[in-house]
Amino acid sequence: MKPLRWWAPVAAALVALVAGIVPYSLLSFVGALPLWLRDHPWPLELSAAVASALAIALAVRAFRQRELRVVATAAAAIATLATVGFLLFLHVATRQLPPAPTELAVGTAAPDFALPDETGQTVALSSLRGHPTLLVFYRGFW
Repeated sequence: MKPLRWWAPVAAALVALVAGIVPYSLLSFVGALPLWLRDHPWPLELSAAVASALAIALAVRAFRQRELRVVATAAAAIATLATVGFLLFLHVATRQLPPAPTELAVGTAAPDFALPDETGQTVALSSLRGHPTLLVFYRGFW
């Protein structure tokens, strides 16, 4: 059996780190995370879990070589902690997020809601049905 190089478990640990939480965080920060991936991130979970399993397998293999025991164990621990942290973040920390909104098809009625107008009076969308209405939503508070 060929001896294992020192960089193999380290590379697997880096792949486990980069396969899960890094792309999810970057896509969320940039605002490019698709809604289906936000609610069901199984491709990122699967790739992080596979990379962690690879890092653990390389650590077990490297444990036979005395000079690689520390590096391989540290790499496997980092890969496992990265994947566990990612899964905890996804399934515990983001539990408070509202479900992704469903998009309305063109021509379908908008769901009813009520909001205050510029004078402070509450106006329901259902009271405006049948009249031409322009809805303007401001994202910020200017």
